[in-house]
Formats: sequence, C-alpha cells, structure tokens
Amino acid sequence: MTEAATVWDGIRPRSGRDVVARHQARIGQLGVLAATENLDAPTDWAFEEDHHVIVVHLGGRLDRMECEFSVGPSGPVLPSRGDVWIVPAACRYAALAQGERAEFVEFAVPTALLADAPLAARVCHRDEFLFGAAARLFDLMPLVDDDLARMASHEVGDALERHLFHQYGRRDPRPMRRALSASDRNRLVDAIRGQLDAEHSLAALAALVGMDERGFTGAFRAAFGVSPWQYVMRARLDEAARLLWYGAEPVTEIALATGFASPSHFATAFARRFGVPPSRYRAAAR
Repeated sequence: MTEAATVWDGIRPRSGRDVVARHQARIGQLGVLAATENLDAPTDWAFEEDHHVIVVHLGGRLDRMECEFSVGPSGPVLPSRGDVWIVPAACRYAALAQGERAEFVEFAVPTALLADAPLAARVCHRDEFLFGAAARLFDLMPLVDDDLARMASHEVGDALERHLFHQYGRRDPRPMRRALSASDRNRLVDAIRGQLDAEHSLAALAALVGMDERGFTGAFRAAFGVSPWQYVMRARLDEAARLLWYGAEPVTEIALATGFASPSHFATAFARRFGVPPSRYRAAAR
C-alpha cells in the first residue's frame, strides 16, 4: 500500500501542516481561526465535527485541490478570494491541497445558532457579508493586545451571528417532509460510532430521533448520502481498518469488536470495501 497523494481516507496518517501564522479566539458564540499556511507539499484538510464549519478563502495560490464530502459536492476545485466552503455538522469532509499558500478564516458555528436548521454542504459559495466579515477579522485578530481591535472583533462577530441566523438558520414554515436536524445527525453519529458492536436496528435508530421507520430512511439518506445500514457498515469497516493499521489485536477480535458476527463475514465485507483481505491490509501497514 503506497502513500499516494490522494484525499485523506480517515485511515492513513494525515500530512503535516506548515502553518505560517495562526490566530484563534472565541468571539460570542463563534469559534474563529485566522490562518496562513504554506502548501508547497500536499496538505490534508479534514473535518467531521458536531458543529458546522465555514471556511472563507481570502488569498494565496493553490495549484490543485481535491475535496470529498460524505454528502455533498466532491472532486477537483480551486478556491478564489471570497469563496466560502460550508461543512455541515456530522458531515465528513477531506481535501488535499497543494500550491503556494492559503490565507483563510475558519468559523466553528454551533448548531443552536442556526436554530438547529439543516445546513447543506457547499464549495465556492458566495456570501459577500460573510467574506467582508472574515477579511475584517483576519486583519483584527493578530492585534491581541489592542483593546479597540478586540472591541471591533466582537462587533463584527455580533453582526455575523445575526447574518448567519437570518441567512442560513430559517426553516420552511411548512416543510413537506421532516429533515434530520443538525442535532439529529450528531445524535445518530454518536450512537452508531459509540457502539459499533450494537445491532442498530432501523426501529431503534428512528426512535432515537423521534421518527417512524419509513420517514426516517428517506431523511437519513438525504442527510448522509447512504442508507442507515450502509452507514453502519461503513463506520464498522473504517474503525476496523484503523485498528488493523495502528493496532496489534488479532483479526478475529477486531471483527467482533466492530460488530461482525464472524471473521469470514468481516473478511468478505472488508475486501469488498478496501480491495484486499484484512491480513494483507495489516501486512501492508507494517
């Protein structure tokens, strides 16, 4: 197994990040990170959080970038100044970037700030207010000892919170079909990944978010891009691959710990997902 320059799969070690400047603060309800990174070498960016992540590209030059969402737009894309990336809560996102450098502001947005409204994954999205606020914060945040700069940062943050709620937090007052909210998604992800060896029946998962099975199946597929059973299987196999790569437990123990009824069932499912049986996958990691 080679360390080819491909988008991070959640298993291989992530590449290092060459950070030139980094300023981080809590402004109101928002977590804000203003950063500049060198991208001479292929660089991994990845998120899967219980809050929304919004990234505003402010400058630099990228020669290539591949991105993948678990649900959302994926493929090659190059950001321009002012482009916005939106990574919804409980959505897996990974990107591999290379070029000269990147200047950006990253916002951690609590799901409650948007009244728990579902948020769609986006790339190259334009939001001029968000762009202007990010650019202003990029200039203000290095001035950590300047009282006026801190006051101005909080004024920008207050205005940005109101903008995010009105722009992205409103629900359709008469939804035709219930969608999984951001907190619903987090609850399901925590339940599945927290107990990979549990049965995770459709009825139990639906009850977790207060839905009937029929409505839940469609809502789950809309939120995660796969059926509930496919998601459970993917989560089990991803954890099994991680344990094979980094751990020393016997293959049989890993199979049982990740919810497979037998080593043979595990081996078949693993080979179908990763192209090699578990034993060869582990040998390649050594």
